[in-house]
Amino acid sequence: MTVNFSVVGIFYRYAVDFTQVPGRTVLDVMNYVTKVDKNFTFTELTFQGNRIVNSLGYVHPADFTGRTGITYPQGMYQLAQSFTDPTPNPYSVWQYYLFDQNGIRQPAQADFSYTQAKVADGWSIVWRLVTICNAPTAVAKRLRSLVPPEQQDALRIS
Repeated sequence: MTVNFSVVGIFYRYAVDFTQVPGRTVLDVMNYVTKVDKNFTFTELTFQGNRIVNSLGYVHPADFTGRTGITYPQGMYQLAQSFTDPTPNPYSVWQYYLFDQNGIRQPAQADFSYTQAKVADGWSIVWRLVTICNAPTAVAKRLRSLVPPEQQDALRIS
């Protein structure tokens, strides 16, 4: 019985023996992985009463090849969110996705914190660091100079 756990961006993937996990939430799986794989780490913080993942990291003990064939050097690969108060623009946050044993995304789980979201045998957990713009960015004004004047209104670049 296995749950596949992966983190995009730090090149991490681990097949979890789900029978050994004490609990059935995403957090339970993450805590288990930190116990069985000392090279994997994550940090949390509390923001407005909610626990959120702050960073995820993995120490690659040797050079490795990514799925596209690029070779990467050994070392610590770690990414952290930038969601703070006040909120910067843009900001990054960790999001998890759950897929069932048939590879079908389980959208209902997105309504739950990783501390509560239930995982079933055969599922996959995927973490991604996503960037969100909460207002127009300064780069939009610079892009205006690259777009012909007759197309600027159609693109609504502000």
